[in-house]
Amino acid sequence: MDKRSIIGFVLIGLILLVWLYYQNQNSKVDQQKRDQISKQVQDSLNRLTPKDTTKKPEVKKDSVLINIQQVNDSMRYGSLFSKFEKGEDKVIMIETDKYYAEFSTKGGTLIKYRVKGFNTWDGKPVELIDYSKGGELNLIFSSPDGKMINTKNLYFTSTYKPWEKVVLGNNESKIVFTLPVNDSAGARIVKTYTIKNDGSYMFNVDIELQNSNKFLTNYEYQLAWENSLKLTELRSDMEGSHAEAFSYMGDELEIIDVTSNEEPIKSDLTGTTNWVSSRIKYFSVALVANNPKANGSYITGTRWNLPDNGFYENYSIALKMQVKNDKLEKSNFDVYLGPVDYRILKDYNVGLEKTMRFSLDFIVRPIAQYVILPFFLFIHNFISNWGLVIIIFSIAMKIVLSPFTRYQMKSMKKMSEMQPKMNALKEKYKDDPQKQQQALMKFYKEEKINPAGGCLPLLLQMPILYALFGVFSSTIELRQAHFMLWINDLSIPDVIMHLPFKIPLFGIDQFSGLALLMGITMFIQQKMTVKDPKQMAMVYMMPVMMTLLFTTLPAGLNLYYFIFNLLSIGEQYYVTHVKGKKDPDDKSYGEVKIVQQPKPTFKYKGKK
Repeated sequence: MDKRSIIGFVLIGLILLVWLYYQNQNSKVDQQKRDQISKQVQDSLNRLTPKDTTKKPEVKKDSVLINIQQVNDSMRYGSLFSKFEKGEDKVIMIETDKYYAEFSTKGGTLIKYRVKGFNTWDGKPVELIDYSKGGELNLIFSSPDGKMINTKNLYFTSTYKPWEKVVLGNNESKIVFTLPVNDSAGARIVKTYTIKNDGSYMFNVDIELQNSNKFLTNYEYQLAWENSLKLTELRSDMEGSHAEAFSYMGDELEIIDVTSNEEPIKSDLTGTTNWVSSRIKYFSVALVANNPKANGSYITGTRWNLPDNGFYENYSIALKMQVKNDKLEKSNFDVYLGPVDYRILKDYNVGLEKTMRFSLDFIVRPIAQYVILPFFLFIHNFISNWGLVIIIFSIAMKIVLSPFTRYQMKSMKKMSEMQPKMNALKEKYKDDPQKQQQALMKFYKEEKINPAGGCLPLLLQMPILYALFGVFSSTIELRQAHFMLWINDLSIPDVIMHLPFKIPLFGIDQFSGLALLMGITMFIQQKMTVKDPKQMAMVYMMPVMMTLLFTTLPAGLNLYYFIFNLLSIGEQYYVTHVKGKKDPDDKSYGEVKIVQQPKPTFKYKGKK
């Protein structure tokens, strides 16, 4: 390994170090700062809701209490909607091959959604809606008396009985909720859910506004999903780092990410909008405007730090719909609620697959999307164990990169052979750096040496590693994928030991088994390659640093790097010990050593 290879390793390590620093920056937040922020928030809440210590007169008449309650309801919802705050809460159940769902007459909302075939980290079925925060798919608009109405707390009517289970007739059923705002004026809101048992995670919603000028102003309403999906993974920071919201306007994808923001983010966009979406690590919800398209979107994002140094993110998404017909306004939507699966999302043909992000879009995404993921899925059709799929991918990548590796070996050997001449040039022009550089460049050209040749395989590996990280950390196919022994989930670190403290600078308190194996193989590989005593410090430092950096990364990524290093060790041994002995005249390969040329001797040929 020449000097430039060492510099390449150092640069790569620094890039990874900076990247991990920003990925884990929440762990760097000082506890005192968090306590201070929490205290400020609590003080603000206390100021908003001051304690009333005055003695209140005892009210004995129930009629007075009822009148006060009616006044409060009227103040909150106005004269048109206050009467709908009370009603019968009917729950209607429906089940398909992909999910079990419950709808409620309170708000005419979706209150429960269980995804079949998926479990949380502790083995429970995946539930994506937290009903304690209220149902979803609400309508928000302003009324003529100046009230902001959210239908989530208003009771709709339905012909179904409480806790009735809908039977899917002809693989399709409809659930209808009606809010009769003003029957005498023919003003009402009708929500119709169409459920199909077609193997899809998507269902349809029709919104019908009749004589909306009687209860709606500004000619606009919002269809809203007000809360993020329930977390499904063990660590909140792993969920939070992938939680995002999106607005797809034309061909432009607007991304709202509050991960690195202490303050809430609000996005109010205007323009033709196809859909809005919110996701956690492995599951997402999307509201798709079919006919007509939305005229904008409204998204808010908020982050909370948790006591365990993790954090939680909440996103509220809404489509802004324009009302063009006072008498009868109809809007049709599709709602996707399911796994972040590239193939499934792409099949809907509305661009939902764009919510799968693989780090750097301009370099990494094409590699992940068009090379790694299709390769994995193709091999998985024949081999069910994802660990074996990764090993096969490692072998394939080693074969592809082998010509570059051998070019590296040739370059390093030639550089070592030319080292004495290069040192002579450096000594000759040691007082003039500019002439020294010109002389070296001319020498490289004459000898056909590429000084950066030793770094080429490392540079080619970096986009692949980043793409693999994106695939392993966000592809649901690898979620909870068991390999062997202690490796139960290839999408998260394979922790074999926890430390009672955090390692300074790196901020880690655990060790990964595959990361240790990767570091050991990296050390062996460099030990076989580097023979210059001046470079031996890097032989020990780089594997240690890379082990610490990779110990928090997915086990699948470390498995790939470990197998790739093993194959590189085998290749190095073959070309230096086997091929070199069989073909001693082939000087393309061999053990890289610093060759010291003998000093020239001169004979005096003058007169005696």
